[in-house]
Amino acid sequence: MGPTDARKTRLAFQIEIGERYHHLLYLLLPHSMKMNLLSESSKARLEEINRRFNETAYSGDAAANYDQLHRYGEAEQHDCPLRELVEEVWAREPYGRAIEIGAGSGYVTEMIARQAKCVVAFELVPDMQRMIRDRCRREALENVEVVGGSVFDLQSRRLAGSFDSVFVIQTLHHLHRRREVFEILYRLLRPGGRLFLLEPHHHVRRVARLFRYWLTEYRRREYWTSEWNWATHDFVTRGELQSLCRQAGFQNAKLSGYWMPGFKRLFPERRQRFAIERIAGRVPGLRHFASVMAIEARRPGAER
Repeated sequence: MGPTDARKTRLAFQIEIGERYHHLLYLLLPHSMKMNLLSESSKARLEEINRRFNETAYSGDAAANYDQLHRYGEAEQHDCPLRELVEEVWAREPYGRAIEIGAGSGYVTEMIARQAKCVVAFELVPDMQRMIRDRCRREALENVEVVGGSVFDLQSRRLAGSFDSVFVIQTLHHLHRRREVFEILYRLLRPGGRLFLLEPHHHVRRVARLFRYWLTEYRRREYWTSEWNWATHDFVTRGELQSLCRQAGFQNAKLSGYWMPGFKRLFPERRQRFAIERIAGRVPGLRHFASVMAIEARRPGAER
């Protein structure tokens, strides 16, 4: 096979934004794999798509109704395991000076602020920034500073080593340059500082569900030709999180899985379910069925 034939073969496997069957691959493949398959032109388009999506999707009414749309506080949809992690497990050491990336409406910011010395709530969307400030005024939280921008804007700020804790809660699945993101998170932390992350899990059940949606709806031309539906919404895998932590330099990464199928029915009391899932979510085989994953990792260096 000559160089030209090899190039054609390689390009045949590249994902091009705007192609029908490539959209199926884009939906089903783990994030790191699809990023390796994206053509350079598609990566450039994705950058612009994500910027516009993240700036507009949660503005106006979507910002005002953010908590309701995401079912925060409703039937423990997000409170378990989030509240137990933020208020108890992760808080076994003081959070000190903390930063939350993609703070949204401030729902999680409030939990962090009650445990931290101070919090920088970093949020891209102006309407969401106003939501955070309103929440902090209502709750009389005076230790929260709201700052506008994306995580990549942090590269130009003199914040290296400024924080004891970094939180990324239900945000990473909107970001596609994840290796860069983790490098930024690492630099933000002082030596010995901790990273806390909670994200939806890209497991086999989700792959099957996406494939079913593609057969019934997503393969329609009006769907896959809309750039809006190519915006990054990629759940994470255990392997991806472990790799990102290792590449960035984090150590002692502890992963646990939650929202195991059937566990809510078996263990209706949330604290009992949290304790059991915290163990079950680490068991090989069983852990792959968890719907959300949490990770705690540390930048090496001096500890408290």
